[in-house]
Amino acid sequence: MSSGTRTLARRAVDIFDRSWSNDSEVRRSVLPGDFEVKTEPSGQRQFWFRCPGPCGCVAPLALRPVVNGAAQSWEFDGNEKAPTLHPSINHVGCWHGWLKAGVFTEC
Repeated sequence: MSSGTRTLARRAVDIFDRSWSNDSEVRRSVLPGDFEVKTEPSGQRQFWFRCPGPCGCVAPLALRPVVNGAAQSWEFDGNEKAPTLHPSINHVGCWHGWLKAGVFTEC
């Protein structure tokens, strides 16, 4: 995990409603820091994002209020174009930082 104040302004994308034939297509189309807010059938809202760190994986964060008993959850300001989440995002071993007004800033 690197230190510093690297920032990455990203965009809302439609991560799940595409037909990807392989992981390399996802990595070309969904860029680090891209995100999507999605509601599960249970009603739980998830903030899906491509990690801005070197792993580049796509991962979910449970948004409050918690419906499905998630141990960790984040406050979301409701802005799906330039979101702010609280607390910071710690993708352990890869990236730790803040998402404020649609900009990822490394701690």
